[in-house]
Amino acid sequence: MLKKRIKKEWKVAFISTIVLGLLTHMYVFTNMLPNHDGLTNIYNTQLKFQSGRFFLGPLSGISSFFDLPWINGLFAIFYLALMTVVVTELFDLRKTLSIVLTAGLIVAFPTVAATFSYMFTADGYMAGNLLAVLAIVITKKYRLGFLPASFIFYISVGVYQANLPLLLMFITVWLIRELLITDRSIQSIFQYIVRFVSMTGIGMGMYAITFKTYQHMFSGKITSYQGLDEIGQSSGSVLDQVVKIKDSTLEFFFRGFVTDAPVNVFELLNVGLFIVIAFMIGWCFLQNKLYAQPAKVGVLFACLFSLPFLVYMLYFISPGVDYHMLMVMSIVSVYLLPIIVYDRLDVSSTINNAYSWSVVVLLSLTIFNFAIISNIAYFNMSLKYERSYAVMNRILDRIEQTEGYENATQLAVLGSISMKTEMSSINVAENIPSMTGAMGDTFLFQPYHYEYMLANQFGKQLYRVDEEKLEELRNSTMFDEMESWPASSSIKIVNDVVIIKF
Repeated sequence: MLKKRIKKEWKVAFISTIVLGLLTHMYVFTNMLPNHDGLTNIYNTQLKFQSGRFFLGPLSGISSFFDLPWINGLFAIFYLALMTVVVTELFDLRKTLSIVLTAGLIVAFPTVAATFSYMFTADGYMAGNLLAVLAIVITKKYRLGFLPASFIFYISVGVYQANLPLLLMFITVWLIRELLITDRSIQSIFQYIVRFVSMTGIGMGMYAITFKTYQHMFSGKITSYQGLDEIGQSSGSVLDQVVKIKDSTLEFFFRGFVTDAPVNVFELLNVGLFIVIAFMIGWCFLQNKLYAQPAKVGVLFACLFSLPFLVYMLYFISPGVDYHMLMVMSIVSVYLLPIIVYDRLDVSSTINNAYSWSVVVLLSLTIFNFAIISNIAYFNMSLKYERSYAVMNRILDRIEQTEGYENATQLAVLGSISMKTEMSSINVAENIPSMTGAMGDTFLFQPYHYEYMLANQFGKQLYRVDEEKLEELRNSTMFDEMESWPASSSIKIVNDVVIIKF
C-alpha cells in the first residue's frame, strides 16, 4: 500500500536531496567545528522561550541535547529531503531534472551551511522549514486544510520567526506559477489566497497568544536579541524600511556590484538568474495571452513586486532586527521560479529548447557554486577552531607555569584577543557571502568562551568571576602594571583567581 502511495517524483526528490546533501555537507558532519555558540552548547536543551522559539527544544531534542555533528546533520538532511518532497508536490513537478535541481537548490542554499555552523541545533531549524512548506501543501490540497495547517505553521514559526517569510514566499511563488502557466480562473486564485491568509492569520494568532502568555502570565523575559523585546514598536518611517529592504536585496544578490567587495561567481550567476526570470515572465505573458486578462496581470505584478518585501518583512515588525544569512532561507524560492516553467515546457520549439538549456545549465552551476561557498565556510570554521584551540593551549600552558596555579579556581579575562589574518578577514570574506556563524578569525570573544573551552576541550575547570569582581580588577593598579598577551606579565594568579590581560 505504501509503495503504491509513494509517487516516483517523491522518491527522486528524497534520494537526490540525500545524495546532494551528503556530497555538499559531509565535511561538517564528520568534524567537530563549533562556533562561538557551539562552544557553549555542547549540551543544551534548546529551550529558547526567551527568544520566542517555544518549539525549538522539542524538535532539536529528537536527536538528543548533545552536539552530535553526524546525527544532527543526518536528521537535518532527512528533514530537507522531506521538504523537497513537499515542494515537489506543491509545484506539481514532473521532470526528473526539475526535481533534482530543486533538491540541489534547497539542500545547498547558503542558509543551510550557515545553519550547520550551529550544528547543535541545526536539525530543529530544518524541521521548522519542513513544517512551513507542509502547511502550504495541506492548505492547497484540502478545502478545510487551512485549519490543521495553521497549527503546523504555528509550530514552525515557534521554532524560528523567520519561517513566516519562508511560508509567504513559497505561497507567492506558487501564485506566480498559477498565474503564468495554468488556466486557473482569477476567482479560484482568490479562493486560494483566502485559504492561505486564513492559515497564516490563525497560525500567527496562536503564536502571538503564546508569546504574550509567556510574557505576562509566566513573567517570562524576552531577550533583546534581534529586537525581539521590541516587537510591535515603531520601526521608523515606512520609507526607511523600504530603503533597508532595497539595500538588503541588492546586497544579497549583487554584493560585488553595489559594494566595495569584488564581483564573484555568485553575483554573476544571480545576474543570469534574473535575466532568465525576466525572459520567462515575458515569454509566458505572450504565450498564454495574459495581456488579455488584466485582473491576472494585476495580481501577477503585485506578487512579483511583493517578493523582496516578504523576504525582509521583519524590518516592519521590530526596529532591532538585523538580517543575516540564517534568516533568508525564503530566498531559495526565487531560484525555483525558472524551474516551475521549465518543468511544463516541451522542447518542440527553438525558444523552448534554448530556455530549457539555460535553466538547466544556470541552476546546475548555481548549485555547484552554493556547494563551493558552503565548503569555503567550513574551511574557515576549521581554521577558526585550530587557531582558537592553539592559543588556548598556549594560555593553559602559561597558567600552569604561573605561581599559585595549584590553588586557582576562578578566571578573570580582561580585554579581547586579536587573531586577524589575511586568510579569514580578507580572502574568505571577499570570496563568499557573509555566512553567519562561519566567518571571522576566532570564536574566543567573551570570558565565558574561555571558561567553556578550558572545561570541555582541556579538562580544566575555572569559573568566571562576576562582573563586580571583574570591574574591581580592571580598576586596580596591578592590572595597569600588567602587559597585554603574550607578554610574560599578561597572566597572574592572585589568591585563587587567574587574571588574563589581552
